[in-house]
Amino acid sequence: MSVEDLEKKKTIDLRKKYIGPSCKIFFSHDPIKIVQAKGQYMYDEKGRRYLDCINNVAHVGHCHPEVVKAGAEQMRFLNTNTRFLHDNLVLYAQRLQATLPDKLSVCYFVNSGSEANDLALRLAWHYTGNKDIITLENAYHGHVSSLIDISPYKFHQLSDAEQNQFVHVAPSPDVYRGKYRTDHPDAATAYADDVKDITDNVHKRGRKVCLCLMFLFA
Repeated sequence: MSVEDLEKKKTIDLRKKYIGPSCKIFFSHDPIKIVQAKGQYMYDEKGRRYLDCINNVAHVGHCHPEVVKAGAEQMRFLNTNTRFLHDNLVLYAQRLQATLPDKLSVCYFVNSGSEANDLALRLAWHYTGNKDIITLENAYHGHVSSLIDISPYKFHQLSDAEQNQFVHVAPSPDVYRGKYRTDHPDAATAYADDVKDITDNVHKRGRKVCLCLMFLFA
């Protein structure tokens, strides 16, 4: 909750002054000012309700009372990092691994999707010794240097950016706006075949694909 309620224009002016321009805002021509959220809805300063279909932060809905309670109780008891020993860390990893195949037995806990994808890249490069990566057009993988370098929006939107020779872009599997749509007899296979073609071409050059980053973050 903010210390004071600002007029929307004042909020916009302060954002322009103190927040870096690369931190984009939704609907830049008329941005929505969100002041409250609950469940699947967010509310602006005028009380208008919006169905939240894009936020990738609140996975169980906004301000879920059980989540809020659990978070407050944990912060009241202990809030530190994983470099100290604590039972909760290993017990949670054990519970998580019980839902996975036996070979997936080691956990790395991270703070964001950016960290997860950066770690996936480093693990793939180290394990395979290969560099080639397949990513999706229009995909966003996170704002760390390693991920920006492989993201299509970098070399599509920035005139001075060139596509890395080890980065290969596959069409997004979108049957509404993509290369193969609802009128295609087997769109899923067609999209999969495009990825196979990229892999085959990499192999013809005497290289191998180390990772397919097929995530498309909202």
